[in-house]
Amino acid sequence: MRQGLALGGLAFGAGAVLGPVRELLLAPRLGGVPAAWLEAAAMAVLLWLAAGLALRPPLTNAERAVVAGVALAVVLLAEAALSLLFQAAALDRTPRGLAEHLPGLLLLAWLLALPFLRRR
Repeated sequence: MRQGLALGGLAFGAGAVLGPVRELLLAPRLGGVPAAWLEAAAMAVLLWLAAGLALRPPLTNAERAVVAGVALAVVLLAEAALSLLFQAAALDRTPRGLAEHLPGLLLLAWLLALPFLRRR
């Protein structure tokens, strides 16, 4: 459980840093979709590193599933809280479409897979 909280917290923290970079620096210059893919590439590497920090083997597959589920729950709940706090309307940008959400959805799948892939 603690490892899932740590992984989820690290994942959310990385996204909290890279999200504004994407929205404020990259999206206005490159467009939303290329900015989302650049952020996703950086996030994929950061999530791999975060999993190395958060996971403490040996873990059974059941324990890895708990870590993955807790990490996903932390990220989704933190994202929901942040959305409520800041409301997307605060940005002077059109809402993101499916093409911009796709990299984020793939990153959530990557987050779920990492406890099973990262063995140290």
